[in-house]
Amino acid sequence: MTGLLAACFALTLGCAGASAQAVPLADGPAAAAATITPTVHCVLPAGQGEATGPQDMTVELSPAVVAPGGKVHAKVTLGPSPATSGLPLEDVPTIPSIDLALSGGASGTVTVRGAEITLDIPSGTPIEIPPYEGDFLVPANASGPVSFAAVRTLTQTKVLGSVFETPCDVVEGGTGLGSVTVEGTGSAPATLTAPAGPVRPSTAVTLGGSGWTAGGTPVPSLCAVGGGGCDPLKFKTSDLGIDSGGALHGTATLAESGAVPDGAYEVKVNDGTKEATAPLTVRAVAAGDREISLSRSRGPVGSVITVSGKNYNPDRWINVIGLDASGTGLDDSAVYVKSAPDGTFSVEFTVVSDAVVAVQADEGNDPATVRTAPFTVSDDDGGGGGSADQKLNTSVRAGTLSMVQDGDTVDFGTTVLGTGSGVQRSRLNRVEVEDARGVDSGWSLTATLTAFTGGGGTIPADAVRWTPRCTAQQGSVGVPVAGSPTVLGSTAASLCRMDPDGARPFTGGRFDADADLTLTVPGTTRPGDYSATLTLTLL
Repeated sequence: MTGLLAACFALTLGCAGASAQAVPLADGPAAAAATITPTVHCVLPAGQGEATGPQDMTVELSPAVVAPGGKVHAKVTLGPSPATSGLPLEDVPTIPSIDLALSGGASGTVTVRGAEITLDIPSGTPIEIPPYEGDFLVPANASGPVSFAAVRTLTQTKVLGSVFETPCDVVEGGTGLGSVTVEGTGSAPATLTAPAGPVRPSTAVTLGGSGWTAGGTPVPSLCAVGGGGCDPLKFKTSDLGIDSGGALHGTATLAESGAVPDGAYEVKVNDGTKEATAPLTVRAVAAGDREISLSRSRGPVGSVITVSGKNYNPDRWINVIGLDASGTGLDDSAVYVKSAPDGTFSVEFTVVSDAVVAVQADEGNDPATVRTAPFTVSDDDGGGGGSADQKLNTSVRAGTLSMVQDGDTVDFGTTVLGTGSGVQRSRLNRVEVEDARGVDSGWSLTATLTAFTGGGGTIPADAVRWTPRCTAQQGSVGVPVAGSPTVLGSTAASLCRMDPDGARPFTGGRFDADADLTLTVPGTTRPGDYSATLTLTLL
């Protein structure tokens, strides 16, 4: 695996750019293509070495004449790289780009970025890749002839799930790469705003501005100061949008700190026809030194404590370990945690030995980031101790005896005279009795019933008979007693009662009562609709 990784790094030396996808040329005739052979110095990532040597570069620009702020299409052809690969490799994803410095009628730096391709690289052979193409916009204030010089190529190679960058700086002979003429009147330039203070990697950056192309697709990139090295991969997500009035809004989330080192940058947004830049400062560690703290500083062997830290680089592995009196780490106590995007971390740590006198945390084994906090192993978990009394007071007031019912209408349905027995059945709506008085005085729930009237006649009250039921809800004190089955009328009939209970200091809680009802309609009743009133009384 080590040899393969080193070979993949070597590959990136020669990956100065390629694209397997054709990009339509801009309208208008092309400027003359220019070829130069500058000396380039390439630095491999992760300390894998360097390479220096000549490399042919050809850039064909079109159109030859462009308006201020207009789009220029560039076709880039690079000769063999100064570096070779130690092993043959297949299907290596690669994204090439080249930075061009402007002079004459404009200043600054633009980036031509190709599409991602996959490469097959032979072993021990100078790496030569196909041409790639890309677009850039000339500055909105450009005027007259603008010349271009090669400044740097950048190859981004995806190896083992990570993106590795290989910059190749032009150290000599980068001028004379071509020119275009800027003339005419361009559209009004767009504006871009970004946070004035430092922002952290892996966090959302709020961007805004005006004068953008309504309905366009804004793409953010992070560039070096001056506009070179623009890379959209430095933002891992974006929800930027442009409204119908040309206002830019939304956020773009920076990549992790390993991909975006601390420093001053420019953020660039391009919507396809317009672009603008704004300064942006990235700072992974907040103001202030790294700090760690323990949820408690003493306890017996086996204690599980929480180790917390702040002001660390985000998205970094933090090593936490116990130390003995000599400062030696106790390997079997080590735990690992990744810092959050805000530079904090929190992890549980187990005190595995009575030799632990401190807890240490460091960031990626960097000695400069070591921080310690003392811990005392003690069976008394703090020693000393003592006792104290506090008097707790409260007041309780008696409540009331009350009731509620589920409904106020009972329907016996329709009786057809001369058919059946004339008996109809129904059920009393549930009644809930609540006794919150806190006494043992008991209570009684009774009912009276008037005669049924209507339809030109009456039905006597004693035509209704009930069979009561009542139960105590969970947590209530006392056993309720249901009334006896009986006919109803003007004399109060018991539905449910609670008798005083001398064995308890009080009875109370909530109790449910209902009854099955039977109505026997006399055969001589005049046809019509009848109603009666049943009155419940709680005492």
